[in-house]
Amino acid sequence: FSHVIWIEFSVSIKSHLMLDKYFFILCDSHDYVLIQEYKAWNEAQDFCRKNYIDLATVQTDEEWSELNKLRAKYRSNTWIGLYDDVNSWRWSFRDERLTYVNWDMNEPNNYRGNQYCVMLHSDGYWHDEDCDLKCVIICQNGKIHILLHTLCFYYPIVLNIRRP
Repeated sequence: FSHVIWIEFSVSIKSHLMLDKYFFILCDSHDYVLIQEYKAWNEAQDFCRKNYIDLATVQTDEEWSELNKLRAKYRSNTWIGLYDDVNSWRWSFRDERLTYVNWDMNEPNNYRGNQYCVMLHSDGYWHDEDCDLKCVIICQNGKIHILLHTLCFYYPIVLNIRRP
């Protein structure tokens, strides 16, 4: 799971005249989908946002393991959702800052001054590349796992999230 959010609130149950505390743990994870259509990075982002959630995001070792399995199966260069916003590398999904890296040696290098998008190279490392290159893409679907915790019970709930 890539994110855990704790939300605490109190509920008054009038029939039992008691106050209980509930905790929600929201954990989101990604299912990755390889799209074997060649697109520039902006086209890839539009496609993923229309049909899934966004381009692939990797923020943990677990997510990298899942994404790498897909990459190893198809062994092609693919766009992922990482881009350079001039000030820092960010993920397309939720505009998140980079917390996990898998750069190849001497990358990112911004060769010729126009490499602002990140390709997952067939060798498994990240390369900054010209965003106009046409590559296959990896999109992500989202799942939110909700765990409702009271003082005594856990209630697991899973929601599949897709853009309409």
